[in-house]
Amino acid sequence: MAENETRLNSNLFKQYQKFGFDIMEYLADFFEKAELEEIDEQAVNSVDGCYQQLTFPDQSSIRYTSWNNGQPFYIILFNSRDNYIFQLDLSRLVCIEDRFTWYLAKPVNQESREVLAKQLDLVQIPSDYISWVNHQKMMLKQGEKINKEGFLLVEDSNWKELVEKLAALIQVYPKNT
Repeated sequence: MAENETRLNSNLFKQYQKFGFDIMEYLADFFEKAELEEIDEQAVNSVDGCYQQLTFPDQSSIRYTSWNNGQPFYIILFNSRDNYIFQLDLSRLVCIEDRFTWYLAKPVNQESREVLAKQLDLVQIPSDYISWVNHQKMMLKQGEKINKEGFLLVEDSNWKELVEKLAALIQVYPKNT
């Protein structure tokens, strides 16, 4: 419990938590017919579970949640049968002086990878970005290393550009797969 309390009180942790809620709010505005549920404070305080969900009329959803053994800060798209489609790891989002860079991980799922490849460039990730993200993951208690290749979502962009590109990307994913 002490580790979770320390993590919950860290400024970096709070900032990334806020990024997620701000993204969910933007997506709710962007996808007008989707319904944004209230924040689940119990999940937020335990750093485990679904913090907030955006549900579409077809019952597909976007969840801001923990993933893979309680690692926080994932935005995950699910189809109407509650099957996983695609995930975004917010701990890979780098923010320096209100400028954002985000290389998305190369999905294991072939269909998800193909959708990403049609929308974004698969590139070698710069070593300084990898170092920054590895440090963030360590600070956020997400000790995973990142691969040397990824899909560039935004580089040195403002918040508006980031959320617009993210919404456009989510929009192209077929939710009935």
